[in-house]
Formats: sequence, structure tokens, C-alpha cells
Amino acid sequence: MATFASIPAALAQVEFFTEDFTGPLDVDVWNQNGNGDNHTGIEDGSYFMTATNGGDGTTKFVRFTDGSAGSFRHEIEVDLDPFRLDANPGTQSDFKWKMFGPDGFMEIVLNSFGNMRLFHNYTEGGRGDLQPQTSIPISDGDRLKLAYEYNIDTDEIEVTYSLNDDPEIAFYSGGGIDGPIGDIITSFVELQIFKFGDNEFKPITAIDSWNLVDPVVPPEPGPLVLSADHDPAEDTFRFTWNSEPGKVYGIYWSFDLVNWDADVSDSIASQGTTTTYPIVEDPAEPNPGTTGDGPPQVIFFRVEESPAP
Repeated sequence: MATFASIPAALAQVEFFTEDFTGPLDVDVWNQNGNGDNHTGIEDGSYFMTATNGGDGTTKFVRFTDGSAGSFRHEIEVDLDPFRLDANPGTQSDFKWKMFGPDGFMEIVLNSFGNMRLFHNYTEGGRGDLQPQTSIPISDGDRLKLAYEYNIDTDEIEVTYSLNDDPEIAFYSGGGIDGPIGDIITSFVELQIFKFGDNEFKPITAIDSWNLVDPVVPPEPGPLVLSADHDPAEDTFRFTWNSEPGKVYGIYWSFDLVNWDADVSDSIASQGTTTTYPIVEDPAEPNPGTTGDGPPQVIFFRVEESPAP
């Protein structure tokens, strides 16, 4: 049985689930719409689907949801191969990931030209792109992860994407097309593959995982703690500190704890929750305070988060 978990509405605002498609498919919760031949089904821990041009050119994979409106994180991980064909127009196809509720729907649309947009339809108001078509550097064989994270208290949503386990990239953050978003999750969620062109290439989508979960509130980051590993024989330093993914840092030095104008480097990309500079494969950093008279009697270092470029 495919792995999934539901939390009753009495215990959670939205009926959450997690699905890793280890098989077989639970047809009581998943619906295969469109041409049945375009649903290959579960193979090797992924769910495969495609689309063909013409009257049956749209293939939909649907799960009905329940509960009442609340905060949520909705995420999917897919492999699109073939899709882009690494050249325009690719397979002449659209990948559309949607969610629906009584207040409207929202969808991420990625076309085989490599352009992605975020669309919102508000039941009581307007409709249109929240984020216009934006080129993303996706190639066939890349693993694409998409995520919506909705906060009911602010009525705002954050949308991110990532490729091949790289850090998440912000795609959109804010309210709906007319301001409000409301309940766009408690009717159903859907993945649609649409073949709009008539070339010979069929897009193939492999869904590796699909989750609707309670959003995790990240803990407040702790103070930066810098350690400096000094090699007295070489008079070099290697620095390590606690960091946040996606941040950029600078290491500064001083003789007197007053003047911090000099830096070792002011553009060090985070390596995750811990960062080391220089990386262990590179030579250590020479003592910046050393002169022709030798190393200083004392030198101080500190690390700071640098403004985003």
C-alpha cells in the first residue's frame, strides 16, 4: 500500500497527507483523469504520467481534500524527462500543479520553454498572474521541488522551488490577486500535464513525492559563534561558524575590538547550517595581521551576515 497519512479535520484544520508512491496506488484517494493510457502508474517509487496532443491532450492526477481552512505547506517533487529537451520549444507541453478551495484556486504553470508562473483565481474577485513568466534553469533529468506555504494568520503565501536538492529559491511571497487568498486547499489538489503542440515528443512526469503537511515554524537562529583554528607553524587560520542556508557572511578582523574595517572576506556563501572558510580542501587563510616584523601579539575576528547581493 502506498505510504500516506491523514489527520482528521477534528484534529487539524486541513486534512494532511504524505505520499511517496512506493505502491501500489491507493485508488480510494487518488483519481486518474483523462486518457487512462497516459497514466503509467507507479514504477520504482515514482508515479508516471504523460500527455498526447489532441482531444485527450490533458492528463490529470487528482486527490480530494477535506477539513477547514488553515495554515499548510503543500509540496511536490518531480522529474520531468523528457520535457525541455534542452531546447525550445521542448515537448510543447505545460506542467500545472494546482490546488482548489471554496475561495478559488492557485496554480504553478511551467512550460517546456522553461518559463514558470504563478496564477491565482479569487472566487469573489479577479484572476491573473501573481508572478509572471520567469525563466528557471531546468533541464531534462533535473529533479524539481515546488512548495506553497500558506499562513492563515496573515493570509499570505510563499512559493519556492529548488533543483536537485539545492537550497530553495523564493519565487513569490505575498497576498492574492486582489489581496485576499482565503481557502484554496480544502476541495482538491491536482497535477495536470497538457500537450499543447503536435510535435512527436511526449512529456513524461515522474512524481517522487507529494505532501500536504502542517507548516514547520523554523526556530529563531541563535547567535553566530565563530571558531578560529590557528596553525602556529604556518601562521594560518581556518574559520567555522553556525550559519543559515542561503545566507552570505563576512569575516572581519581587528587589533583593538574597535576598528573592524578590515575583512578576510565579505562574500562567503553559506554551506548550510555550518560553514567553514576556507573549505577544508583549500589552503588555510594567512594571518591578515602579520607583517615583515612577524605576527601580531593579538588579533580578533568576528563573523557577520552580509547584505544579499
